Amino acid sequence: MSKNLLLLFYFKKVTTLGRKITILLFFYFLSSFSIAQQTINGNVTHDNVPLSGVSVKIKGTLRGTTTGIDGNFSIKADRRETLVFSSVGYEEQEIEITNGSDLHVQMISTASTLGEVVVVGFGTQKKMNLTGSVSTVSSTELETKNVAKGSLALAGELSGVSVRQASGNPGKNSAKITIRGLGSFSGAGTNPLVLVDGIESSLDNIDPNDIKSVSVLKDAASASIYGSKAANGVILVETKMGTSGPVKISLYSYFGTQKATTMPQFLDSWDYAAAYNEALVNGGGSPRYTPEDIQKYRSGTDPINYPNFKHMDYLWTSGKGIQNKEGISFSGGSDKTKYLFSGSYFDQQGLVMKNFIKRYDMRLSVNSKIRDNMDLTVNLSGNNADTWEPSAATAAGIDVLTRGALRLTNRIPGPLPDGYFGTNETIHPEADLNSKSFVNNKDFYLYGNVGLTWNFIKNFKMSGRAGYTNSTNEYNWFVAAYKITPTMSITPNKLTNRWSKGSAMTLQYLLEYEKSFSNHFIHLLGGYSQQQYKSSFLGAFRDQFPNNDIYEIDAGAVAHGTQTGNASQSKLRSYFGRANYSYLDKYLFEANIRYDGSSRFAENNRFGVFPSVSAGWRISQENFFRNALPWMNDLKIRGSWGKLGNQSVPDYPYQNLYSLSQNYPFGSALSSGAAILTLANTNITWEKTAMKDVGLDMTVLNGRLSFTGDYFVKTTSDILYNISASGILGATPAQQNAGTVENKGWDFDVSYKGMSGNFSYGVSANISFVKNRVISLSNVTKDVTRGLFVGYPMNSRYGYIADGLFVDAADVAKYPAQPYIASPGTIRFKDISGPQGVPDGVVNSTYDRTIIGQPFPTSTYGLTLNAKYKGLDMTVLFQGEGGRKDYVAAWEFFAFDNDGNVQKWMYDNRWTPDNPNPNAGYPKMDIKSTSYLPLNQGGSPSTFWLKSATFLRLKNIQIGYTLPTAITNKLSLKKVRLFANGENLFTIDNFYPGMDPEMNVSDSYGFYPLTRTLLFGINVNL
Repeated sequence: MSKNLLLLFYFKKVTTLGRKITILLFFYFLSSFSIAQQTINGNVTHDNVPLSGVSVKIKGTLRGTTTGIDGNFSIKADRRETLVFSSVGYEEQEIEITNGSDLHVQMISTASTLGEVVVVGFGTQKKMNLTGSVSTVSSTELETKNVAKGSLALAGELSGVSVRQASGNPGKNSAKITIRGLGSFSGAGTNPLVLVDGIESSLDNIDPNDIKSVSVLKDAASASIYGSKAANGVILVETKMGTSGPVKISLYSYFGTQKATTMPQFLDSWDYAAAYNEALVNGGGSPRYTPEDIQKYRSGTDPINYPNFKHMDYLWTSGKGIQNKEGISFSGGSDKTKYLFSGSYFDQQGLVMKNFIKRYDMRLSVNSKIRDNMDLTVNLSGNNADTWEPSAATAAGIDVLTRGALRLTNRIPGPLPDGYFGTNETIHPEADLNSKSFVNNKDFYLYGNVGLTWNFIKNFKMSGRAGYTNSTNEYNWFVAAYKITPTMSITPNKLTNRWSKGSAMTLQYLLEYEKSFSNHFIHLLGGYSQQQYKSSFLGAFRDQFPNNDIYEIDAGAVAHGTQTGNASQSKLRSYFGRANYSYLDKYLFEANIRYDGSSRFAENNRFGVFPSVSAGWRISQENFFRNALPWMNDLKIRGSWGKLGNQSVPDYPYQNLYSLSQNYPFGSALSSGAAILTLANTNITWEKTAMKDVGLDMTVLNGRLSFTGDYFVKTTSDILYNISASGILGATPAQQNAGTVENKGWDFDVSYKGMSGNFSYGVSANISFVKNRVISLSNVTKDVTRGLFVGYPMNSRYGYIADGLFVDAADVAKYPAQPYIASPGTIRFKDISGPQGVPDGVVNSTYDRTIIGQPFPTSTYGLTLNAKYKGLDMTVLFQGEGGRKDYVAAWEFFAFDNDGNVQKWMYDNRWTPDNPNPNAGYPKMDIKSTSYLPLNQGGSPSTFWLKSATFLRLKNIQIGYTLPTAITNKLSLKKVRLFANGENLFTIDNFYPGMDPEMNVSDSYGFYPLTRTLLFGINVNL
């Protein structure tokens, strides 16, 4: 049997751990028969300066190395083979080996990015040879931001990628990332797949300072090799690695302050009293507050009985609002082994007292050439985060305090001299804040990744990778016992403990073949992977602790104690392959296929096939084009089609599951029982996404100006949906594959880089447009409760069309009858239809509601400006969204709702009998009538309350100065850079005053404002 047949035979047999070890030993044995080669040593420079990290590769093979910090390299090769030298920012060079003498290679600088290497699924490709839609961002761009989490670093950087931060709460301030629109309304979700060095993880589990590059696979051609997890796009993160040479030590530190980007402003107590009187009169009642009462509020002479206490200010200025981070890294090694170790400490104190996160990150990366044709890579990382926030008794976390501070008017006092607190029924945020109640999350994350690569035969490469992640969380919600007023208190104290753990094991095997001959290039990849996920949960509750300082479960009383627990697991087995072919680097073709099997589906629906094809034509390589347009460096058109999947459904949806703790009466006591609460669906299967993409890539002016444009159609089918059923069934029907959603859109990127003497500058911009609509929804055309309407975007707002405000009683009488008791100063709803399909003089919910808006943007955009002059550098990032209209939650932001507060903009823009403006910005002050308010119980959402959430934000600006070498040399330092950084500095928008349009506040229980941050720091290289 030939060597090749043996290899194929053993690769096919890789099904158990024992066989996997056997094949590695077998290949290791075969490597002793490798063909004799000569060692080529050399040095790579630019303007006589050694270049590190230059890729040195044997053309047409997968063998290669990189230069060390001194620019030197060593590689074994056959005579007549060709070495290819490439590095970002330099022209690629090829040198044929003729003898064993040392090589001295001089690289030529270029502004072109055509030779740039881009990380793609299970490998890398040159940017000029890509046929799929891939957007990248490097550490150079990311390092201009000092963000708390990795997900926040992508804001405004990439077309087709929406990054929205919903909260500024330390530890809970992650960004929601969406790639090319929302494709599903089911529990399978819309989150993209994130892979860190090839292993599934999260952007927020990485220290942003450890990221080398991020690639976003936006179309099916680039993402289909990840099959059933790629429907929402794929984000590939490559972390930093060590370089050969003497040890390099880098340190950084920064310190800064935070404030809310914007906050609602409420009426002072005397204005509130006047507004309350006006509302009573408008409702036919009598004033409550006398002129003397209003004057006492205004004078401030009796702050206990006539206070003007600003509850929001008290809450959001009670914290320190500072943050700091320190980090260090060591890197170095030899041509054989390179290493990098990094560690950091992050401390962010919130805007609210007792609200903070402390996080520690550590990471180790080792790359070793254990043989001339065998490389070993080891990545280990972990982080430990401790997050705290104050809490109330009614619900866990700070949201309840936010709600209370929003609702309490300034006429209600805060902390009182006798130690008690002001309150309105059950709302008392200052008492909660000053109590010993808290929510604490302790999170630990461990990441391990080991990879072995072996060029066992010329043109062949085999690699294996094993990855393991483990995350644990300890959750504690402690409600202290405390007094609010002499007659009101929170008791007893109580504690809820939860422990959860999740782990994932990944095994991957790849076999690659690469060959160049004549004008042809072929690259083949085949692989196998298996993943296993496990999760477990354990919870306990007790109350009546001896005091507020002991909050361990054992210290509580057992009388009311409860315990809960569960566990689940799932597995995924995959086979995949890719074929690349190019002719003259001009005609490009790629095909991918993945065959996935998931334990989450029944046996007859367990496996799915996810293919893709793509092609590209580099028109600029045609002779006729070169002669006609010699100034154009590159012009490529490309197209792709493929299918992706989404298997992120709950575990065991095809099985009838018994729900425990279903107690039932038996005799005079309750007995433990179990019941099937949800009927199984044995036919449940993948949500599938088909995507078509047409793109154009263009580079001119020697690479200084580049442009990329894409048009895509993304259709997701078999979306899981709960079919309505009669309550007589006695159980909830299982989800069915019954929905289809389409996203159509455009992505555009343009950038320009220039230089004049010591001054260099750059401009890059991106913008994306996406139109989302529901294509089908089982056998119905709309689901009002979930905001699903066939032909319209997901989560559409449904309500009445407003036609201003009623001017007077005559206006009310002549206008169509309203669905509430209308009066002057309330909202006029248009009569748009009736039983016969035409207006009938009556406005009701059956015929006169329609689609009035959507809470998701139809466009996202970003603009980056950077400049550098000698040691001074500056980067400015603008970010924004367009096309979104939304509400805010009624109970938080509408005057007198359930005895709630009044904001200044409402009072200043209200309708009054003296100024009956039909276009006033707020209806009349009215305590009784709230039926025309949005999202209120029994209310009627309308266009009157929809505000444009389009915004443009100065997201980030950083100014740095690098000390001259004359100074750093005297200090025995290699580099010192000082910098100042600002985030969320200002926003242009027309949303509700005091509310940040990026936050999701339409259906929220509470909110935590985004923060404006100013930082000052230093980077030092030893």
